Amino acid sequence: MDYRLVPCGCWLLPLLGLALFPFPPVHTADVTMADAAHQEFARRLALFSINVYGKLSGQKPGENIVFSPFSIQTCAAMARLGAENETATQLDQGLGLASSDPEQIAHSFHQVLAAYQDSQILRIANKIFVMDGYQLRQEFDQLLSKQFLSAAQSVDFSKNVQAAATINNWVEQRTNHLIKDLVPADVLNSESRLVLVNAIHFKGTWQHQFAKHLTRPDTFHLDGERTVQVPMMSLKERFRYADLPALDAMALELPYKDSDLSMLIVLPNTKTGLPALEEKLRLTTLSQITQSLYETKVALKLPRFKAEFQVELSEVFQKLGMSRMFSDQAEFGKMLQSPEPLKVSAIIHKAFIEVNEEGTEAAAATGMAVRRKRAIMSPEEPIEFFADHPFTYVLVHQKDLPLFWGSVVRLEENTFASSEHDEL
Repeated sequence: MDYRLVPCGCWLLPLLGLALFPFPPVHTADVTMADAAHQEFARRLALFSINVYGKLSGQKPGENIVFSPFSIQTCAAMARLGAENETATQLDQGLGLASSDPEQIAHSFHQVLAAYQDSQILRIANKIFVMDGYQLRQEFDQLLSKQFLSAAQSVDFSKNVQAAATINNWVEQRTNHLIKDLVPADVLNSESRLVLVNAIHFKGTWQHQFAKHLTRPDTFHLDGERTVQVPMMSLKERFRYADLPALDAMALELPYKDSDLSMLIVLPNTKTGLPALEEKLRLTTLSQITQSLYETKVALKLPRFKAEFQVELSEVFQKLGMSRMFSDQAEFGKMLQSPEPLKVSAIIHKAFIEVNEEGTEAAAATGMAVRRKRAIMSPEEPIEFFADHPFTYVLVHQKDLPLFWGSVVRLEENTFASSEHDEL
């Protein structure tokens, strides 16, 4: 079974958006314009990610967080294409978009979506569900279909149970049946006009798999006092590693086989250091961490774990500066041919991750080109990287594009006789 970082679904009714802080420009004198645009896109998504992560961890203290910033941002960007005036401005700022031009916004997402259109490892799918009898404006429809690769489908939201089933079946099919019942029927009614959906599914195998017979019960420190026994995987291999004294933490990159994705684990140096690390990450770019990585021999211990996370994101969006889209003053006049006013009624995000010896199945991912290198025997002592206390992780593309973000702060007590068969 693979390390399963499972699909994320994000839906918007009728629209979706997010808010963030202003983003300073990035210096890209030595790269091409295309590279510069991609770097800026990734940098802004990383800032968006850590802001959302900070709000979620504050909203759900003591819970394992797992979400797809790319899934959420893609949904929000689709909604942004139909927004105007102050609503559009708030979305631009909240999402950290590099441009306020709908064509440019759509193009930046298209580059990522098109790259994985035929991928067998990563699947990204977008869809708009429209109330029967309503027509999308041509410009909006064309941008979504051509750039977001999203087709529109008519449904009757007044028949809320059937409409929810239609949407949820679509999401489930595109997330390998891992994200189910995303949209509750009771949030759909005759007043609903649009539901925008993004679903992402990744299934990857570690480049260096853990031997199952080496998985043993071991201690995981929940905090300074409480501990639990959990299945702990072990591996000695050459990985890219970084000591991060400014963060009082260390980082390790676990690449996936035949993919341009990796998992970046950031582990506090102290058992109770995750909250302080989370604060410092708000001022640290993802690229600063990845550029510090160097290859060395590592003795790794990592718990098997799985987590499921569901959250209604309206409160998070409003705390990040997005409020107009939820109000009667919302301006989404570029979506429908009819002039009827629209506003966001709810935003639901659901994600699941499972980590084990073989790999990862996930919802939300782009790839990271993995350099296959045999471990070189050397006299150097391996660096110990024991993830035996709360840590954070990112499923990241080789260009520092964060597709999935999460934290492990608690694990259930789990004793097992055979790691070959038992799972968390």
